[in-house]
Amino acid sequence: MNQIKVGKSSTHGIEYWKNLLLFAVICSFLANILWSLGSRTVGGDFLGYWSVGKIADQKGFSETYTLENLRITQLEALERLGYSEITDESSYSIMPVPYLSFFLVPFKYLSRIELIYSYWTWTLLNLAILIGYLVFFLRKTNPEGTSKIFDLRLIILMLISWPVLINIIEGQVTVFLLVCAGEFIRYSVAKKPLLAGIWLGGMLLKPQLLFLVIPIFLIKRNWKLLGGFCIASGMILLTSVSLSGFTGFIGLLNLWMNESGIVSSAPRAMMNWRMIGANINAFMNTSLGWVITGLGMVLTILAVYVLIRRNPNFGSPAWVMTMLGIFSATLAITWHSHAHMAMILIPFLIYASIHKLLPEKIIFLWATTSQVTYIGLIIINLFVFSLMTIANTNCIPKVIGFLGLITNLIIFISTLKYKESQPETLVECAG
Repeated sequence: MNQIKVGKSSTHGIEYWKNLLLFAVICSFLANILWSLGSRTVGGDFLGYWSVGKIADQKGFSETYTLENLRITQLEALERLGYSEITDESSYSIMPVPYLSFFLVPFKYLSRIELIYSYWTWTLLNLAILIGYLVFFLRKTNPEGTSKIFDLRLIILMLISWPVLINIIEGQVTVFLLVCAGEFIRYSVAKKPLLAGIWLGGMLLKPQLLFLVIPIFLIKRNWKLLGGFCIASGMILLTSVSLSGFTGFIGLLNLWMNESGIVSSAPRAMMNWRMIGANINAFMNTSLGWVITGLGMVLTILAVYVLIRRNPNFGSPAWVMTMLGIFSATLAITWHSHAHMAMILIPFLIYASIHKLLPEKIIFLWATTSQVTYIGLIIINLFVFSLMTIANTNCIPKVIGFLGLITNLIIFISTLKYKESQPETLVECAG
């Protein structure tokens, strides 16, 4: 009896601290949103989206990839917001948007609204779509149903995660990618590989996310999935060319290859192996970091090979877990991987949670670790160092980026463990 009481007491203690951490993270999340609202700032990424929308509306989509057009439009917008100290600098770094024209269409119309109001229109729209879609996805992938308290807690946990916060503050477009990932899962579970592949095509918005999954589908001969992907890709590419012409398409290619005068992609704040190498090189004034980066990437790819050696039945829980492993590994390997991109894992994590495929503590840690660390670093800066000096605050994005890599790799390792726990006799994928 005593042992049982101790066990219950321990469980209650863990739940108490988890709820306390969750409350602190919610408060931090809301404080960041309110600060952004009160300071009348706009997300740096959204500034880029709004400016290409303005250029597309006034000059056509083919002009959205011209650096001088971007520079003029962004400087004028910043000046109207009162940032004259920025616009006076001739060394202003341009915020580019190297996306296919298909994905720029919404911003053509959003640019007709003044920048600050357009940003908050976009933010509120993203929040509404995100919350609505997570509720929709949870209900559709969990027909047996779970308690309303469990559903609410799970959705809140995903909403207050660091990737979602950064997506909102920066005005990013990752909610669209999350929806694509969720529908990819839904149609896969429903055994409709063609439709699943069509939704996968939406990830051409950030094609680096397809770095592993498309070659794997080719190796595994998932022809229906690839057929759907090709249909979507063809439509996106044809629409983009019709909007911007071949001149605009060449401009996009030039933008991908030209970094002169463009704002830094902040590789030292990413959540991939590149971030590790970049920080080692900067700290030690050496090129040794790229060796660590290369080694980490090779080991991750080898681990992916282990993950995909057996083919679970298409659309089965084991198959969804394999996809979760592939995408979490992609975030670690791909050369451009910022925190907000981890939002594509959220539908996979919700599916894994409601079907008990991952330990609850793993999902909880993924959602809260970066936020809790951020709170801790802010407190240290405020009360230990007294002043938030540049030297102190500059370390925060690097620490958060490192934690993003670690938590995504923990998810990846968890999928490997899940795979090893499954029986050897798995059915060949029919996708």
